[in-house]
Parts: sequence; structure tokens; C-alpha cells
Amino acid sequence: MANWDYEKDINYNAIDLEKVKENYFLLHLLTIASFIEITSETYAKNLSEYYKDNAEAVQWLNDSWQKEEVQHGKALKAYIEHVWPQFPWQKAYEKFLELYKPLCNIYAFQPTKALEMLARMIVETGTSTMYRTLKGYAKSLDEPILEHLSHNIYKDEVNHYSYFDQYFKYYNQSEKLGRIKTLKAIIRRLKKINSEDIKIGYQSLHETKYNDTLKLISYEIFQKELHKQTKKHYPYSMGIKMTMQPLNLNKTFEIAAIPIIRGAIKVLEFR
Repeated sequence: MANWDYEKDINYNAIDLEKVKENYFLLHLLTIASFIEITSETYAKNLSEYYKDNAEAVQWLNDSWQKEEVQHGKALKAYIEHVWPQFPWQKAYEKFLELYKPLCNIYAFQPTKALEMLARMIVETGTSTMYRTLKGYAKSLDEPILEHLSHNIYKDEVNHYSYFDQYFKYYNQSEKLGRIKTLKAIIRRLKKINSEDIKIGYQSLHETKYNDTLKLISYEIFQKELHKQTKKHYPYSMGIKMTMQPLNLNKTFEIAAIPIIRGAIKVLEFR
């Protein structure tokens, strides 16, 4: 379990509102992230069904992964409600669920259990690097509360990656995917990551009636700012290392593969 509590360990009252309350890009970013994180109960339920033959994995998914992911969403929601109390988070989230839940089903999983664990590793690579990027952005804003919160979530996501890696290796002992098949699966998953989730989150936010004091920004402006901040703060070395780990390459092949992985990992930048 996470060694922090979003209600006890994050001092939302210490947020310097003057530094962030007019940052509507940040409102969009944190709202979309909170929607996705807090919906993890549905993901965990589906994953538990898929891996019901593995009691240890199911216990970890339900007792640790799900609870920690939901806590991330609750922490981001608490931050949003403190900085932008006029934003109707719950109403927007209900719209998000309406659009997003139909996409969260067991039929969307990979065809084998090793491949699905591999897909989870790539997702956790995306979230780990995303929160490292957010931490860097928060530091550039001189906003230590968001920096601290992002750091806590980032550490949890890296820990989740290590568990999915463990279970990938377990299932791959029998599936024996091989490096070529593994690399193709990684690239396929990289191409799918982030964009659909972000678009649905953005749509949900904009289709919700809100107080006119909030200035919502266009999707194009949001994407432009996202790309700008990612270029400044994205931890490329970390992203490449995490993406390459399932390939289990020796040093020579690892060096040769870096340009391929670096090109593919561009899609892990917030698109």
C-alpha cells in the first residue's frame, strides 16, 4: 500500500492560489487525470476477472493497485476543488463515466495474459513519466504542494510498474513471446496510449455547464501547451529505460535499440 494519505499528508491550505488559479491549462490537465485515476475501480474489476486464476495477482490488484490509483484521483480532485471551487467536478465526472465506461471491458484486453501484463507496463510507463513531467511543471510554477503531490503519485506508479513486470515475467515463462513479438506489442500499445482518454476527459469537461468565471480553453490550445511543457519536462531516459525493460536486451543490443524506442516513445508525450 502507498505510504502516504491524500487527506493527511497533502496540505491543500498551503497552496498559493495566486500562482495557479488563473492557469486554466492546469485545470484541464488535472481534471482529465483525476477522471482517469478515480475510475480505476472499473479497471481493477476487469483485470481481476481476466486473471482470476492467479490469486496473488488479484489480491494485489484489489488491495493495493486499485486503492492507490483511486487515491491519486481523489488527491487531484481535492486539489482542483481547493483551487477552483466553482468547477462542478462531480457533474463533469458523471459525463466522463457516460462516455468512458463503455470502453472499459474485458474484451478490450490483449489476447494473452503475458501481453496484457506487458500492456499494463507500458501504461504505467506513461503514467510514471506523466507525473514526473507534472512534477517538473509544478516546480517551474513554484508550486510546492502540486510538486509534492505529483512526486507521491509518480513513486506509486513506478512501484505499480514493477509489479506488472513481475507478473509479465511469470506468464511469459510459458508464453515465450520472444523479443520481436514483445517489441511489436510495445509499439502497438504505445500508439494507443493517452489520446483517447484525454479527448474523452476534455469533452466531458467542456460539455458540463460551469460558472462563467472559469475560462475553458480550446482543445488545440490545450494540446499546444501540453506539447510545450512535455518538451521541457519529460524524463526521456526514464521512459526509454522502462519501455525497453521487457525486451531483456544485453548492453550491445540495448544501445542499438535506443533510437527505435526513442522514436516510438514520442507518443508517451501528452498528446
